[in-house]
Amino acid sequence: MATGIDHVVILVPDLDRAVEQYTALGFTVTPGGKHARFTHNALIPFHDGSYLELIAFYEEPSGEGDETHRWHTYLAAGGGLIDFALGDPNVNALIADADTRGVKLGGPHQGQRARPDGQQLSWQSAMAEGDNVGALPFVIEDVSDRGLRVPADAADHDNMVRGIRSLVVAVRDVDAAVQRYNALLGREMPSGENLKNLEDGDGVYYLVGDQRIDLAAPTGPGPLQDHLDRRGEGPFELSLMARDTVDIDPARAGGARIRLIAG
Repeated sequence: MATGIDHVVILVPDLDRAVEQYTALGFTVTPGGKHARFTHNALIPFHDGSYLELIAFYEEPSGEGDETHRWHTYLAAGGGLIDFALGDPNVNALIADADTRGVKLGGPHQGQRARPDGQQLSWQSAMAEGDNVGALPFVIEDVSDRGLRVPADAADHDNMVRGIRSLVVAVRDVDAAVQRYNALLGREMPSGENLKNLEDGDGVYYLVGDQRIDLAAPTGPGPLQDHLDRRGEGPFELSLMARDTVDIDPARAGGARIRLIAG
């Protein structure tokens, strides 16, 4: 069973530049390392156990055969928030259970990364396959110790951010998205409805661990509709728990829409 949002993925064109930007915003950014192919990252861990992953391509996939990467196409759309992962202690069981509920998850896929200090770490993941799965997260389970992947000693930030409050996921059809999320999470219905934090959209939300996932469809013209037209379904806006309420300019955050929420 999913335990909460493990991390949110922010695609940037240049990793060093993104580290500078997020440091200037008051975040403590720690080096992540290199994946086996194509990408390298830096991490922003939080006290609630979640983190932000700043990720960039150090090697360009050709787009043919094994030389593909499902996130690469988002560079042309400006990067920013592109994906998120739920943590689960047993990905194999989740794959089997989701299949019986009508969601096909591919995997488990083995992943690995080498930290700058040479430490190797590994995990396995599963992600939805087929049509209309853009709004679904992938699911991750640590193989090596989680503390190797997410250093807890880097969770203090000058801007006093403590963790993830909610993630708005843009969808075209809320009812269809609810069916997929119910199947993935093993739920009969969402946790609630009415998204008062959006001016141009509405929908439902799920409480997963300590965080909230909002499934939002546009109610008229605005940024949410623009996002769907330009990028399709997927993460739209991230809210983080902090001392002060601040709307961060996406241009200062690698194209990501991020809000700090006091409380």
